[in-house]
Amino acid sequence: MIHTDELIYWVTEREEIRLKKEAGEPRPWTNDPILAAYRFCNVNRDDDTVTRWIHTNWSIPHFKHQGLAFALTVARMVNLPSTLEALGYPLYWDRNHFINTIRELKADGAKVWTSAYMITGGYSEGGEDKETIIARVLDQVNEKLLSRPVHYKDTLAVAADRVKSPGIGTFLSAQVVADLKRTPQLWDAPDWMTWCGVGPGSTIGLNILYDRPLTAALGANQFIREVNEVRERIRVETGLNLCAQNTQNCLCEFNKYYRTKHLVYRPKSGYRPA
Repeated sequence: MIHTDELIYWVTEREEIRLKKEAGEPRPWTNDPILAAYRFCNVNRDDDTVTRWIHTNWSIPHFKHQGLAFALTVARMVNLPSTLEALGYPLYWDRNHFINTIRELKADGAKVWTSAYMITGGYSEGGEDKETIIARVLDQVNEKLLSRPVHYKDTLAVAADRVKSPGIGTFLSAQVVADLKRTPQLWDAPDWMTWCGVGPGSTIGLNILYDRPLTAALGANQFIREVNEVRERIRVETGLNLCAQNTQNCLCEFNKYYRTKHLVYRPKSGYRPA
């Protein structure tokens, strides 16, 4: 691996920013101009604001609900707490309630979702609004999970396959599993620490570290093996014992940091603290 010193620097500095911010220290929390100017996810995705909201308001109160995997799929399709609060936890799937709530929020001028997680293409029948397209995708996820629900004896890999459906690809299904594995439904999964799903940003991060073209494609087995090699390197260098999914998260954010520093790239979101 090359550029591991920059990866370790990013992990260490980003975590230090979080600790300073949460301790109430005044800005600036870093002297790094890139980390100060742009938004980067936390080293541990569980520390991210939306993830915390979902876990506190949906996962914990409903950890026994058999439909939790589907509810978390809804949560990640929307990925905005204010909209999720308006929708309410879906004890059962009501597509009309979903569509009408989104439309009411839009009519009031509210932001209704983020672009963090995108459905795969090809599911519009033409002339439809986004909420109708997403509702159709969720119809199929719900139907699949009703017939093959996530089981507490599943591995993360099997659980992700149960969530995956038309419109929900490898990356998004893995994000749902990352939320679900923090509940009794998956917290005993044997691959809890070592499994992750192939993602586009983290693939670029691995390509940077392994000195490959940025566009090089990786198979799932190679991707997981290399992520766990990086995971061990981070553990040795920093003492942070991250799971593979959090390591993947770091690789995705490191990819943005490295390309901003060394290549002609600018992250989409600037950082404007509340």
